[in-house]
Amino acid sequence: MKKSLKFVDYFYGISPRERDILQYNLYFKSMEMYKTKNSFKEVSDILDVHPSTVKSWIRNMNFPFLIRLYKHYINLGKLDKKYQWLPMNSTRGGLLIGPWIKIPNKISSFKDIEYVVNQLNPLKNSRFKNYKKLDMFAYVLGMTVGDTSKLGIERSQRVTRRLQLRLTKRYKSNEITGEFVKFCLNSLGVRMNRTKDCPAGKRNTHPFYAWHSQCSLFIQWIFNVCLGMSNQEKTTYDPINARWILDTPRSFRISFLQGLADSDGWVDITTFRAGIVGGPNTGFIQEIYTSLGINSFKGYLHRGTLGYVSINLNDASKLPLFNPCVKSYRYIWMERIVNAKRFSNRWEWPEWLGKEIDKLVKRNLSSTEIIKKVLEKYNIAISQNGVRRRCQKILSV
Repeated sequence: MKKSLKFVDYFYGISPRERDILQYNLYFKSMEMYKTKNSFKEVSDILDVHPSTVKSWIRNMNFPFLIRLYKHYINLGKLDKKYQWLPMNSTRGGLLIGPWIKIPNKISSFKDIEYVVNQLNPLKNSRFKNYKKLDMFAYVLGMTVGDTSKLGIERSQRVTRRLQLRLTKRYKSNEITGEFVKFCLNSLGVRMNRTKDCPAGKRNTHPFYAWHSQCSLFIQWIFNVCLGMSNQEKTTYDPINARWILDTPRSFRISFLQGLADSDGWVDITTFRAGIVGGPNTGFIQEIYTSLGINSFKGYLHRGTLGYVSINLNDASKLPLFNPCVKSYRYIWMERIVNAKRFSNRWEWPEWLGKEIDKLVKRNLSSTEIIKKVLEKYNIAISQNGVRRRCQKILSV
């Protein structure tokens, strides 16, 4: 008589192989037969299982995968149908180990996220203090949608996933960005480590900082359940299904946007706007901005193939759109532009400033280059239209 496998349904992401099911049933048969036969070899011959395997089973030296899972089930107990058990760690040999947490198989509201995050125990890491764990989770969600590689790894009975992050060494602040992502994951009980820097390539002239996390069913749960992505989908091309984010606390929504912005954001001094390259998620990002009371604009780059959402720099600074703990080069640039001295129009420029701009125009610099140089040298933000008209005036002489 075959033993029931209903207990497997209490565990997230576990799909036993036929071999696992066979060994599970053989294990119970061997235990029953040994009571009467009292010989490892006799049981081995009848069941066609190697004697050493039978011996290890009966003497509790080793167990089939499903027997180990069954023992976890006995210790952990049953759950409401809405929840499943998930192990935060596994050994190199693939054994599931704790701590075990209860996770919903669907996100219905913010309370589901709170329930999970409150179970997570941080690893030792104190570089960034006074940061809420729920906001860390939101930031990781944003980063997961953005820059991180989300490599799915097929194991014997499950698919696990790891996050890999590579950031250009062109900007020193990217090192802090990566360390902050590491801190957030460590604070959520997931290991992430700095790895060897990656060399520059043909397209990228700068080397990269690099980090990667442990392979984890928890990250797989984030990808499948929190973001609503199937294993065949990619965040680059496929939209996430996470509308529950719209009904989360304001700080959670902002932290999610910060994860996206620190990953795929930009600041444009010429238009006085900041944006996020959202790809297939531009509409959803706009909805988040609307829920925060912020007007946004949706546009496209690369001949209409890459969607983005932008907002006024003043709104971006007030949120803030970029994480203030990280203080990325984008955040610093945004704050510098917003806090710079401004003139209503070019007629208000002092004479000395006009002469400085004329010199830059005569050097055949673009309007963007001129605006940046004036900001960096004098902490003055001038408009692109003003520079262009100045150029036209000089060239017409």
